[in-house]
Amino acid sequence: MKFGLFTIVPWHESVTQEQALRDAMEQIELADQLGLDEVWLGEHRFSRHGLLSGIFTFLGQVAARTKHVRIGTAVIVLPLHNPILVAEETAMLDVISGGRFNFGIGAGYQRQEFDGIGVNMEESRERFQEAVDVITRAWTEESLTFHGKYTNVDDLEVIPKPLQKPHPPLFQAVSTSPASIEFAASRQIQVIAGGPTDILGQAPQVIQRWRDKMDEYGYPHAHLDPPMSKAIYVAPTMEEAERDPIGLEDFSSRILSSTGRLGTPVGLPVDSNGNYPKGYEAWANRQNDRNRRDDPGHAGLPPLRGTPDVVIERLKATQDAGINHIFGAFGFPGLPHEKVMRSIELFATEVMPHFREAPVT
Repeated sequence: MKFGLFTIVPWHESVTQEQALRDAMEQIELADQLGLDEVWLGEHRFSRHGLLSGIFTFLGQVAARTKHVRIGTAVIVLPLHNPILVAEETAMLDVISGGRFNFGIGAGYQRQEFDGIGVNMEESRERFQEAVDVITRAWTEESLTFHGKYTNVDDLEVIPKPLQKPHPPLFQAVSTSPASIEFAASRQIQVIAGGPTDILGQAPQVIQRWRDKMDEYGYPHAHLDPPMSKAIYVAPTMEEAERDPIGLEDFSSRILSSTGRLGTPVGLPVDSNGNYPKGYEAWANRQNDRNRRDDPGHAGLPPLRGTPDVVIERLKATQDAGINHIFGAFGFPGLPHEKVMRSIELFATEVMPHFREAPVT
């Protein structure tokens, strides 16, 4: 199995912004030292949900202060950016990291981010799909000529080019929307499952739908293990593993509530008429799916929370569901930094080796 650390650097009120960013960097450095495969960083803005609005700056710091881990984005919200600038920034990251960059992308889902940048959320799907084509061509063509709805350039020399050839691996965050899975497969982009699809118990189904679509397009995929994002917390005792999150859930609830009031299509309509933005219609089914989580086929995979032995057994169940690639936060917003560091160390030293041993011959 492959394992990674994930953070959006949520800003809990118990720490300063500076301390939250410093703590995140220390956690990333520890993951690199202890042999995790990857770190994944997510872009957010305009709320305490995540501090990585300047994600390319932070990624450069990660590239400079790590040696082994692959460095991924989960995700860059493409509709909020000029795709040519993204092509430049990500190619630079690939070069300075020695070819360790994984490019994870998404269309975005928080309305306040679109409003704050001045991008019409109704255009997000079109912008996203066009940006994928602009970026991959800017990476691979000597000079870029592109005439689309949002990007129009002629004979543009976009440099530097990525170190990895033909370009860094692409990953797309998807929910349960058939259109998102279809697009990813049509471009041979690996999906990132988890997050909402894990809460709804649908991550294995999402990955299987992607594999079915890859078959339809005739693209090989047996050698690929699309990643799943899943919360992880390892503690010395079950009592501590179950007690530590108590009282911390309020932060996430408040953040979701505040973004919801601003129009986030998570269980709430975008406008007073109950309409969702174009391309987000599938979000309307999410509350129904949440209400069915106790039904067979809708319960999520077991939470990766507990002692090392418990997490090992739950990871085996995850592996049995066809998931061989996991990345996650190793704590909760507001959890003391030293406990997050301990969780990473316990996972790397006592859990991970059980999934890295050579098969018996």
